[in-house]
Amino acid sequence: MEEILVARTEAGNLIYLTNPYSAKELTGLKAVHQFFCPDCGSKVLLKIGEIKIPHFAHKSTALCGNGEPESSLHLQGKMLLHQFFADKRISAELETYLPEIRQRADVLVERKSVIEFQCSPIASTDVVRRSAAYSRLGLHFTWIVGIKESRENKIQILNIKEYQREMILRQDHLSYLLLLNPAMKQFQYYSNLFHISGSRWIGKVASISMDLQSYPFAMPRPLARNDFDSVCAVFLKARNDFIKSQFFAKKRYQNPFWILCYELGLDMRNLPEIIGVPIRGAESVAGNAVIWQLQLARAKRLGISNENLLSSGKIKLQKQQDTDKALRVLKDYAEFLDKMETGEWMSAKQRDVLYDIYCKSV
Repeated sequence: MEEILVARTEAGNLIYLTNPYSAKELTGLKAVHQFFCPDCGSKVLLKIGEIKIPHFAHKSTALCGNGEPESSLHLQGKMLLHQFFADKRISAELETYLPEIRQRADVLVERKSVIEFQCSPIASTDVVRRSAAYSRLGLHFTWIVGIKESRENKIQILNIKEYQREMILRQDHLSYLLLLNPAMKQFQYYSNLFHISGSRWIGKVASISMDLQSYPFAMPRPLARNDFDSVCAVFLKARNDFIKSQFFAKKRYQNPFWILCYELGLDMRNLPEIIGVPIRGAESVAGNAVIWQLQLARAKRLGISNENLLSSGKIKLQKQQDTDKALRVLKDYAEFLDKMETGEWMSAKQRDVLYDIYCKSV
């Protein structure tokens, strides 16, 4: 059954279950009213259980094409967000259907901004499609990821799935993922993100309680030098773990790591720490940081331009539209290599140079 928090009575009045109704009051409403979906007009049932929060439910999802069955986490999160705006005396509508794009916004704020609260995995193409539809209407939109458990506030490795990558917010040269833990009434930020490979990232986790959150939502800050040193330390461990995993690779004559180390004359068991470093924006480049940085080091030695590296497919793009971003990443890493002279591979100097490059990019 599709579950919603807003319904119309037979008289056309809207009933919001975000209001603090008691179980007795809801039972009374159920006894004297029939309820209908405000979007498709079909009859919905008022559910008053002890496990899930009260909600309206379609008898069949086939009757209404504006959503999927929702979890308690999703329902609770939307209610909290609606209450968040009510407490700040900001106009906000819950589950508003937008017929022009055939989408229902979780929360529509002041008729000009949309909050999408997403708890379950969806196709990344659906995130892109929904975001594009809001843009066509001139609506600002913010994706918030629903979580059941909060992470400790520190620099750490994060698992950001493919569809969540499309929810990353970008503003003032900073990128971050905004999350909400309804049980703790707490927002979390995954900010200053550095891609390792696949769904593995390194970032800074910071929390703020709902009662201290502002709107527009608070923005994370760029990394201070001590935080950036922590990023480098965590990245170095992940880099070393990847290198160790390559020692057991089969068909080494076909393995990019073994081939590149051989061509560059590098001892793979004592790889210089200038290979496999955090560069902001590296999610635009496919593959592990160690591999694409070895590829660029080889290209520099052979005099191959960054443009040719990408056009030839020697270094692959995460997405075709990422070309400009990937070129900036390769340029930043090439600048780093130029400044790290032979014999000066000490971590302190290395981090100075990397932090200067990071500061330029934010």
